[in-house]
Amino acid sequence: MKPSKYSIIMPRVALENHKLIDFKELVGLIGKDLEGIFSFLTTTAYGEEIVSACGDKVEPGLLEDALFLNYAKTFNKLLKYSSKYIKNLLMSISHKFDAMNLKTMFRMVQAGTNTEDILPHIIPLGTYNKKKCQVILSDVNWISDIVGSLQDQDFGSILKETLWSQKNIGDLSPLEAALEKEVYKGILNEIKNLNKLDKKIATNILGIEIDVLNVKIILKHKLLMIDLENIKNNLMPVALINEKALVSAIKEPDIKSTLQRLLRSVETKHQVYRTIFTKLVKESDTPISHLEFILEKAPFEMSFFELKNNLRYYNIGYILAFLNLKWVEIKNLRCIINAMARNIDSDQTLDLLFLPENYQLKSV
Repeated sequence: MKPSKYSIIMPRVALENHKLIDFKELVGLIGKDLEGIFSFLTTTAYGEEIVSACGDKVEPGLLEDALFLNYAKTFNKLLKYSSKYIKNLLMSISHKFDAMNLKTMFRMVQAGTNTEDILPHIIPLGTYNKKKCQVILSDVNWISDIVGSLQDQDFGSILKETLWSQKNIGDLSPLEAALEKEVYKGILNEIKNLNKLDKKIATNILGIEIDVLNVKIILKHKLLMIDLENIKNNLMPVALINEKALVSAIKEPDIKSTLQRLLRSVETKHQVYRTIFTKLVKESDTPISHLEFILEKAPFEMSFFELKNNLRYYNIGYILAFLNLKWVEIKNLRCIINAMARNIDSDQTLDLLFLPENYQLKSV
């Protein structure tokens, strides 16, 4: 069955999905020099942007710029051919990139970085693209200047309220948390407008991002021994792991029991959740940074699962999973490019990539 709302966009998603780089080819880039990576990328979906960005010189920053430009082009193309509710959801997702860009400006302005050095780190997608960020940065000396320049409807109101109420002006975490909360509230509101099946699938794919953020917040704050109320204040809107489960986890005495409590709360939920939290419990004695890496891979694992299971069907899962996998592909490519530039060895680089669970085992 092909619902009319998907008749135009789905063939385009299928075409773009076909252009994703095979994981084996991606891993094969590890250890290549910049010229070798450039040569390979010119044969992929990124070719046009790669050639245009690099010209006669190949540099890590130029390669990264090309990857971001290609993602923005792909995202905007799918946005153009989406029907009403899908377009609204994609627009709400694009605000994640607004939040990334605003956080980049906050951090770099606080560090005293010059405007020309900030702009290369701005992702060319969303409301706060490079052009708008350049205008904002042209007349700022401090964080309050950035917040003061924002329109109320574009995070301005919530950020102004947060900035004026926080006690430690040098602490960016309240502003960053407020940004992320606003973005995910918007995404969850748009999911509510989808039909029953699309709503369930979108909640799986996008909700796991929210749940991952909440678990990371709990782990980080428990490590710092921050009190319950302060942890609760930093949590995102809830998705599949509800507030009751999160609060129960916060009250546990240590990291392992916290993760065990969360595992019990997801036992009847999506199998990707069960797999992720089972792994977290097994590896609960490892450093927090390792647990965070497992959590950060969770949205990728969910998207990979949904793409395999929704490949033949016309629903929102195919679109959302593709966009997530495309973004992960770019993260992996950036990791490989920067590892080469910093002389990081191949084994360490491989460990940093987002690959399907058990990929290395299957490849041996």
